[in-house]
Amino acid sequence: MKRTVRTSAALLLAAAATTGALVAGAGTASAAGYANSLVRTFTTGISGINWNECDITKQEQNDILLRSGNRDPQVYYYCSPGQFAHGEQAVNLWFRHRV
Repeated sequence: MKRTVRTSAALLLAAAATTGALVAGAGTASAAGYANSLVRTFTTGISGINWNECDITKQEQNDILLRSGNRDPQVYYYCSPGQFAHGEQAVNLWFRHRV
């Protein structure tokens, strides 16, 4: 009985590992057709202002995308941290798009 339980547990573990590998592979494959392009770097003020300006521009650009009929959820604008210097955080506006 103990041998059957151990064998079943080993098979379940192997199946879970295979499923996880397939899911990870599918995620990688689906992301392979997209790229990120730097649109603008905000360095016009203190860190908070940079983030706010990037966020406003991001929302404006994403609204334009929606109005244009973009149905691809992988195509969008987003903000991310840029270079940090002199106590100020630059903020980058990126566009994720199909290649």
